[in-house]
Amino acid sequence: MKKPILIPTIISSLRIAAFPFFFYLYNLCNVTSCLILLSFCAATDFADGYIARKLKATSTFGAYYDATTDFTLMASIFAIFTLNGYYPVWLVLLIVASFAQFIVTSHYARKLYDPVGRYLGSALYIGITLTLLLPNQAIYSFVQYAFLGFFVVSLVSRIASLTRKRA
Repeated sequence: MKKPILIPTIISSLRIAAFPFFFYLYNLCNVTSCLILLSFCAATDFADGYIARKLKATSTFGAYYDATTDFTLMASIFAIFTLNGYYPVWLVLLIVASFAQFIVTSHYARKLYDPVGRYLGSALYIGITLTLLLPNQAIYSFVQYAFLGFFVVSLVSRIASLTRKRA
């Protein structure tokens, strides 16, 4: 791997490395530290792509790796919430299905970047933040159905995009 490509990859990897710390802090009920760590992860999510473009080090591997680290982190955090009884298992499965949807449809698209997918990732960050700040049934219901809505819109968007390209 060339050195400029390595920099954004390392930045993306920080999100995976952050998960054990998040898990530890969450088990200590240290919501403030969890939120700071989540903010750090969001910043690395923005920075890796920005730096890759500035260094002219964008790659297919980098795009897939970035998406993989995002979804691994999000699915892992929501798995913790599910194990604590906040969310049903179907929500974690839907997060995994979102990633699978991205992988499958990206093989048919010219660009890997999906604006709806970007909003989907942002929605997951917001869902985690709301769950940490306001842990109650109203928030849990809002997060699950908001994510379900984002999933459906993303799926329809991807299918529409693919059918337009074939026509």
